[in-house]
Amino acid sequence: MAGKKHKTTFGTVALSLFWLILLSGVLLAVPFDVDSPYLSVSGMMVGNPWASFIRNLHYWSSQFFLICSLLHMYDHFHNKERIGLKPGMALRLSVGVLIIFLAMLTGFLLKGDADSLQARQILETLAQRIPIIGESLAFSLLGKPDSFQLIYVHHIATFTIFIAIIMVEHSRRFWPSALEFLMTSVGTLLASYLFSAPLHDNLNPTVKGPWYFVGFQEILHWFSRPEWTLLILLALLALVYFVNTYNGKLVLVSKRSLLVFTTFYFVLTIIGLFFRGEHWSWTYPGAPSYNYSVLHNFKSPMVKFSPEFGADAANNSPTVLGRKESCLACHNQPHGFVDAHKPDVIGCFSCHGGDPFATGKQQSHRNMILIPGNLATASQSCGTMQCHPNIVERVPTGLMSTLSGMISVDRFVFNEQDNPDQLTDVHQLGNSAADEHLKNLCVRCHLGNPKTEIGPITEMSRGGGCLACHLNYSQEAKDEIADSSLEVRKFHPAVSLQVTNNHCFGCHSRSGRISTNYEGWHETTLEASQMTNDSNYRLVEESRVFTKEPEDVHHKAGMECIDCHHSYELMGDGKHYAHEEDQQDVQCSDCHFSGKANTLAATDLDNESALIAALRFGNINNRMILKTAKHQHALINTSVENDSVFLYGKNTGKKMPVKAPAAVCTRNNAHQNLACSSCHSSWAPSCVGCHNSYDPNEPGYDMTRNEEKRGSWVEYIGTYTAKEPALGVRVSDEKTEVIPVTPGMVLTIDKKSYPNSKGDSVIFHRLFAPTAPHTTSAKGRDCKSCHNNPVALGFGEGELTYKIENGKGQWVFNATYEDDPNDGLPADAWTGFLQTREGTVSTRTNVKPFNVKQQQEILIVGACLNCHDENSGVMKRSLENFEELLQQRSSQCILPNWPQP
Repeated sequence: MAGKKHKTTFGTVALSLFWLILLSGVLLAVPFDVDSPYLSVSGMMVGNPWASFIRNLHYWSSQFFLICSLLHMYDHFHNKERIGLKPGMALRLSVGVLIIFLAMLTGFLLKGDADSLQARQILETLAQRIPIIGESLAFSLLGKPDSFQLIYVHHIATFTIFIAIIMVEHSRRFWPSALEFLMTSVGTLLASYLFSAPLHDNLNPTVKGPWYFVGFQEILHWFSRPEWTLLILLALLALVYFVNTYNGKLVLVSKRSLLVFTTFYFVLTIIGLFFRGEHWSWTYPGAPSYNYSVLHNFKSPMVKFSPEFGADAANNSPTVLGRKESCLACHNQPHGFVDAHKPDVIGCFSCHGGDPFATGKQQSHRNMILIPGNLATASQSCGTMQCHPNIVERVPTGLMSTLSGMISVDRFVFNEQDNPDQLTDVHQLGNSAADEHLKNLCVRCHLGNPKTEIGPITEMSRGGGCLACHLNYSQEAKDEIADSSLEVRKFHPAVSLQVTNNHCFGCHSRSGRISTNYEGWHETTLEASQMTNDSNYRLVEESRVFTKEPEDVHHKAGMECIDCHHSYELMGDGKHYAHEEDQQDVQCSDCHFSGKANTLAATDLDNESALIAALRFGNINNRMILKTAKHQHALINTSVENDSVFLYGKNTGKKMPVKAPAAVCTRNNAHQNLACSSCHSSWAPSCVGCHNSYDPNEPGYDMTRNEEKRGSWVEYIGTYTAKEPALGVRVSDEKTEVIPVTPGMVLTIDKKSYPNSKGDSVIFHRLFAPTAPHTTSAKGRDCKSCHNNPVALGFGEGELTYKIENGKGQWVFNATYEDDPNDGLPADAWTGFLQTREGTVSTRTNVKPFNVKQQQEILIVGACLNCHDENSGVMKRSLENFEELLQQRSSQCILPNWPQP
């Protein structure tokens, strides 16, 4: 035997690796703190490069040991001759395979990170499912739930000693050959220098066990009763035992069964490692955030033995989320954060990613997110599991992300969609004429449009995901942007609940122009050079000229947009909606009501509302709070005190009384179908005449790609006006109501000008759109502004007069604008005078102008108003029972004579 040449096998390499495990384990035990394992391991990686290197050595020698042990077992099984071990030895070897995996798992658990905690929970649950001895076995293996002490003892002593005994008994050797040990050590040391042992960041929502365990996790996911997997484990140990002790047919069946299971388990492991994402969802290479969510454990930074910061800086940096973070060793004096986002609370990695355990700038900044909060990466920053995962998950379903209504209406007017109410998404735009029109002119204002440059939110800002509303720059932070010589900035912009009107302005000063309306500004067709230098004019985006109009009464009182709109309305509630009015939750009557208040106690708030309320107002547990009638969401900045209602400014804290509606609004049923905005909107922007054509030579822009292009759709506008809005009827399952509308789509589209257009040439539409003007006045419209107003009735501007000749009354209308040759209606009209329009006549299928009967009912009251003042006794009595009053009228009251159809 002494002269026999040594043969290198996987078994002998495993023996060398076992010694590397022992040596590195002894050295690693010195800096390791079993009472705070996660903090201890992260502290090594950040502040002690030599200890980090020893940890890598311990990790990689263990991984290679497991692989070589399994391959050595395969060599045995591959041997066609009878192995023929004694039953006792075969049993110990079979159990030894289980012990090797337990030793590996206990080492994995001693990291104390999210991966480890989940694996521990799985092991504990499985052990407890074993009849009779389950609870005792789980405690004997893992110890107390909040302690790693027993796991540590098993790892360094119980399992290690058992493995050593089995190896010596099996191989009759304890010492590896010097050359083999040297070669194995060189290879393992090289791997330990190049590749860091994994440590979960405790923020990534994708949690995985060790690579050899993920196949088992897949099996557990399929079984309704996890304890059945224990039977699989027992069957595998039995197969290993049979292969080692028997021969003939049983050995052949056992070998083949193990081969089939190994192949099957290999496939499951590949699936679990590379195709499973968060919450066991499928993910694929190339999908957004794939490397982050699936391969977060596969890092390859070289160990840096000379960190770019001192050990004292690392050790003195704050403990963040239970760990040390290398970012704070360099960025150690930041200012500008709100309390919830201070670096010593959430660190830097929570928002910016990178590698929180690297010790060099280049390594730390690898895959860093310079501007977090964009929806494409929000799950890696704002949406990580200890921050706001539920909100980030539902934001993409909201209208500010999908632009569903905008897209559907545009496709509808281009005759590319049957109706304007289909659910659509900005991320599914193609190359049709309508979709190109959207990409050229419309869709920059969606939350998914990324913010690509650092800097504050301005009137030019579009998109930016979470930052669109929550980013705030101090003056110091703005000053630092201009100083390019600064390598490390001290003033960081705040990410906070301080959502101001300025955050809304960039997007909502377009289209319906809600932001400008609210502040009392109306857009004109003037050029910037034509604007006079006085307070009645305002220049937006250096080119758009606005003129002063009455501001919204809520704006005048000091209220901001955020004071009305709550988080579930703005950030979506997880449901997809076709249009703004579908997602909108807050209504005027939620605050301005008569009768009993719709309330809930502050102590009954949902978690999100309670957290926001606490951050804004502190302890409000003694309050009764209003909630919305539509979706029953809490209005956290309200308070019901006895018979009074108060609203608090969310940013200012200002306490404001809320008035009940006027008696004329509630004392009778005459106006029960009128939306509050139909009477209390003092004006709304509208335009008359719009032509769209495609110019292949026009310098254009693709708003989905954010890049310039040649060729673009061009809009040629008519006139802008600011006046009391027209009215229309919206019919829903809940109610029928009169609402304000504006001429959203009185236009022509030269579709043939777009390349490859088929079918259509020039398209004409006369569609009005429901609107929420945000120009609320305390006093409502007077009676004549509706009943005697051709604009309100949908006829357009003109002279509407009631004439009485020969004892007969007749309404006569003379339009200001000429009839359009496309449909014979005045250019600014929605419907014909005493006519009923059929078909889809608005940007919604459930919104229509007044039909003939409704026009007549309105105009009958208008006829009365020609003689009777609206505040007269007879007109006030008419609100109670108008039909009865008509029956009692005198002979001097001449009702309109309607033309026969």
